[in-house]
Amino acid sequence: MGLYYLAGALPKVADINKFSVQMSAYHVIENRQLLPVFGCVTIFAEFAVGMALVFGLRLRGLTYAVYHGMLVVFSALIVYAWVFHGLEDCGCFPLIAMTPQVSLIKNLVLVLLGAYSGWVLSGPGSALRRPPLRGPGMVPRFVAALAVSMLATAYAWATVDRLDTGTGGEGEATGPFAAFQIETPEGVFDLGKGVYLVPIMSMTCEECMAKVPEINDLMQVPGIPPVVALCFEEEAGEMEKFQNDTLPLFPMHSLIGRPLVYYSLRGEDSFRLSLVSGGRAVAVWDGKLPTLDELMPLVEKENAAGG
Repeated sequence: MGLYYLAGALPKVADINKFSVQMSAYHVIENRQLLPVFGCVTIFAEFAVGMALVFGLRLRGLTYAVYHGMLVVFSALIVYAWVFHGLEDCGCFPLIAMTPQVSLIKNLVLVLLGAYSGWVLSGPGSALRRPPLRGPGMVPRFVAALAVSMLATAYAWATVDRLDTGTGGEGEATGPFAAFQIETPEGVFDLGKGVYLVPIMSMTCEECMAKVPEINDLMQVPGIPPVVALCFEEEAGEMEKFQNDTLPLFPMHSLIGRPLVYYSLRGEDSFRLSLVSGGRAVAVWDGKLPTLDELMPLVEKENAAGG
């Protein structure tokens, strides 16, 4: 049972960004900045319980209580997301897609195994009923389990892909788009300076493909700011295929391997167009393009303000 918990936690440690995006499918944590925080909390809990089980640290039943409590909470979250938000992949094993039905059956099996191990196999005077600090080598095992759990969590936290806001050369706050200084065949685009239209798209999204001709047409209107797309690729080559199929007239920058960045910039819809000024999104349109009557006054305002 301990090895199972560790096997489920290791892929989360290896790619905390992907796991954080998977957590968003539950629609419990709506603040996207907190997704990596709760992702790391989950990693620590799974590692701590897994290591405690592997090392035989029953702690008078505390380990089993936490073990079963986590399974109950995880199962309740899966049912909620499945019923109310159409959850398709529970994210229990980030490397393997697992449906809610399969995950709930798996959790039931783990509950039965935990009950059998913790109670049926623990007779009078067993480790389950000993005082917490009793038993040979208990303290070193406890310290080792805690240390490994903390190290795994620290590593995951250190690899979180953030787009933090910072300050510009004059001390003014900049937005998340200021992190992008993009070199393309069309030139260099610094999204932290000036005014841009930034489509945020997935390269496998049919809705995004359908928007390309509309964006191409929009670019022909006098006064439209430069267009630079930020594009998420799950696998290498998806952006090239997207370009061949849709023939965009605007430069595109790949966000391959950066699922959390893509998710933090887009809305609930798979397509978002942002009017970016000085690295900040001053207006966004989800699932559609704005009319010229909507867009041009905003562009003129930002141009007049100096972007």
